[in-house]
Amino acid sequence: MAEIFAGLVVLNTRPRPEVELSVQESAGLSLAYIALVFGMAVLMVYLVRKRRIRLIRVMIGVFFVYSTFISLDTLISAFISFPWPLELLLAVIVAWLSFRRDSIGNLAKSLLSASLAYLFVVFFNDLFIYFLLGGLALYDAYSVFKGPLSELLMVSQEDPLDPLMVFHGDVSMGVGDVFCYSMAAAVSFRSLPIPSSFLPLIALNAGILLTLWALYRTGRSLPGLTVPISFWLAVQIGLLFLGG
Repeated sequence: MAEIFAGLVVLNTRPRPEVELSVQESAGLSLAYIALVFGMAVLMVYLVRKRRIRLIRVMIGVFFVYSTFISLDTLISAFISFPWPLELLLAVIVAWLSFRRDSIGNLAKSLLSASLAYLFVVFFNDLFIYFLLGGLALYDAYSVFKGPLSELLMVSQEDPLDPLMVFHGDVSMGVGDVFCYSMAAAVSFRSLPIPSSFLPLIALNAGILLTLWALYRTGRSLPGLTVPISFWLAVQIGLLFLGG
């Protein structure tokens, strides 16, 4: 759902990136974002071990409100003029709903992920997003098997981190994964013509299904970005080299 929403918004607004980064700048800024993600994961491990549940939820709530507010401001302003107090109220409502584990909570987190993905697409060029998604796909594999996320999976009973997860039956997926899928969809619709833009998305979702199949077969946590983003990047860049 988040992929569809992000794609439809891009098709309607056709945003041009406000910042054009070079290869070196894209790689450097991507590493900075990944380092930030790593630092936040380490902090979460520490707080979960200390059982600072209330602090974790406050931090997640503040992050949700801030992210939703700035992303919805960019998204809504592309269509209509909207008073910022109402945008803030909407951000608070979305953040509050995101703490639910049901379909309404999943919908709120999908809206947050898609709008934040649109914000990145508005500000940054495709090259940076390729570096960012590729780097996050590599980091995700490290984090799940050896890094901070593996620690979180061992020390957390998933209670304090529920707001950061999208649930479907017994399977859960991180909001960060949904954000990355949405950003990939938005980039494909911006950079490729309509018929071709669906091919990277088919590859992306084939990777998601393959990951879910492996999850059911192995019964253990697996990185949600590594295979899907690798498939998406391969098809996306291949089509660009072939001229779409």
